[in-house]
Amino acid sequence: MIRFALFAAVVLFTAQAPAQESKSEYKPTPWHLVDIWWDIGQDSSFESYSIDVDISYDVPSTKNLYISPIGLGHLSNVPFYGGIQTQSNGLTKQDRQLRKLGHGLIFSMWGQRSLDAVRPSVGGFCQSAGNEGDFVSVRRPYEWKKGKYTYKIVKMDKEEVEGQPATWVGAFVYSHEKDENVFIGALRFKGENLALARKVGSFVEVYGPRIPVTEIPKVTVTFGNLKVNGKPVKPTSAEAIYPKKVPDYAGVVAKDGTLVVTVGKPVENRKERKVRLIGK
Repeated sequence: MIRFALFAAVVLFTAQAPAQESKSEYKPTPWHLVDIWWDIGQDSSFESYSIDVDISYDVPSTKNLYISPIGLGHLSNVPFYGGIQTQSNGLTKQDRQLRKLGHGLIFSMWGQRSLDAVRPSVGGFCQSAGNEGDFVSVRRPYEWKKGKYTYKIVKMDKEEVEGQPATWVGAFVYSHEKDENVFIGALRFKGENLALARKVGSFVEVYGPRIPVTEIPKVTVTFGNLKVNGKPVKPTSAEAIYPKKVPDYAGVVAKDGTLVVTVGKPVENRKERKVRLIGK
């Protein structure tokens, strides 16, 4: 879909003399440093989906880094994504002035612009925009630090909209260190019996104004422990894809069923842009 459309082979990046890098060498931000595709084996009747993410270092809000455990998923063909940002923004239904929120959590759905389809948390924020395609989103400020989190979406209550069934889906982030479950907000999906598609993505992204590649944050992000409807699933495969015309400043390895992403270190002379990490 929109954020994963540029998976392809790419010209090689050389990390020599970064101060001299050409602005035409890379596409404009956002830069997906790596996109990961998990294959959970089959489409599933949806009640919940969750994935763990472990972040090795504190990343300041002066760095625009988006760690997305659910980089792209589909519920009955409706694309959605969500994750953790160093600098999020949002508005309220009462005050449409967009404001910076600092560290925050996000859950978004494509193909929708109406704020009737969003349910922010108490004290939370939302967004509706069309700059990357129509989407709506719920956002919540949250001072996350290094540590382990579980990002989870859950089927909630049902509603009838213009005579057609709809289902609210809520997003939560659980902090293992704090033993704290944080409600981000909920989005309204069309349909009653939602199905989760077998291919689910994750990504790490640099967004906002362009920065020198040497300023990309140095951090290790580990994704793993996927669960569908509360039950662990073993992915039949997982691939890392390094998109074209972005800095080669991320690498992924498989370790004990998880995928470990090292961000902020240059990878020279990368030859493969699509790497199978789990499965044949």
